Amino acid sequence: MAFVRLKKKEDGEYYYYVESYRVGEKVFSRNLKYLGKKKPTQEEVWGLEQEFTEKKIQKYIRSKRKFDSYVVSKDLLEKTDRIKEDFFNNLGSLSKEGKKQLISRFKTGYTYHSCSIEGNTLSRAEVDLVINKNQSIDGKRLYELQEVINHKKAIEYMMSEDEDLSELFIKKLHEVLMKNILEYKEEDPEFVIGGYRVDMRFIEGADFVPVPHMMVPFEMKDLIKFYKKNKYSIHPIELASDFHMKFIVIHPFSDGNGRIARLLMNFILDRSGFPMIDISVKNREEYIKALASGNDGELTKFICSELKNYCDEIFMNIRE
Repeated sequence: MAFVRLKKKEDGEYYYYVESYRVGEKVFSRNLKYLGKKKPTQEEVWGLEQEFTEKKIQKYIRSKRKFDSYVVSKDLLEKTDRIKEDFFNNLGSLSKEGKKQLISRFKTGYTYHSCSIEGNTLSRAEVDLVINKNQSIDGKRLYELQEVINHKKAIEYMMSEDEDLSELFIKKLHEVLMKNILEYKEEDPEFVIGGYRVDMRFIEGADFVPVPHMMVPFEMKDLIKFYKKNKYSIHPIELASDFHMKFIVIHPFSDGNGRIARLLMNFILDRSGFPMIDISVKNREEYIKALASGNDGELTKFICSELKNYCDEIFMNIRE
């Protein structure tokens, strides 16, 4: 919660815009902005509330915190921190147009890989034609075309959200991802858009069975509580991986759980000042194996590896 704080010193009174946050049983505070010696007006406070959105505050706090290891080794987490720093140093060397092109490239590549992991047969070039050039592809199912169109919109919705992670946001994200898909799901009368599943579902190839559908609302509430309790105490890579794993085990929706889980993983990484990750379809078997293990540590190690691979691929020709 952000608020104006008065600090009295020997040479006078000073005002700061401050955010308080909890880590375990302890409450901490961090100065967001120095306001000077004059008490801000109500209009100025409203301006600060607009400037420091929940998204900006979370990114500021998490990117400056030192986290303890949760599952994997401290060395591995410190390595990901260095990868993050190198990524944004290289990003800073790009022109405005270069950054714009990189974001567009990410959305296209991420859409291609994430949908391909779930069985979509469009090539990367075809995905580009569909989502960036508004072209259709002869011989491809309309379902697959709609799927990639929706996925790009879901990325943009995920990136534009200013509020904290919530059940409402997750349901809205699923609604964006599944828009106009119902007509292709006629064989699945229990399919629900933007709402939790109402029947039992199973994951082919997984060693675990998703929770019973009547437990999904309770499990999702617990998942959000887990996130909010640990968002400032667990290292972002591990938090994103653990959330991803727990979400998959719950399997809250009739369809689209894998794509939603990867979107939410990137939501958490972005809120922590980390680059978002594009899990390559060529590593699908390794990814599914890590998920099927039910082991948070195995998924975390895989995500760390994918982070390095993605950053190396993007900036392989840039050297400081």
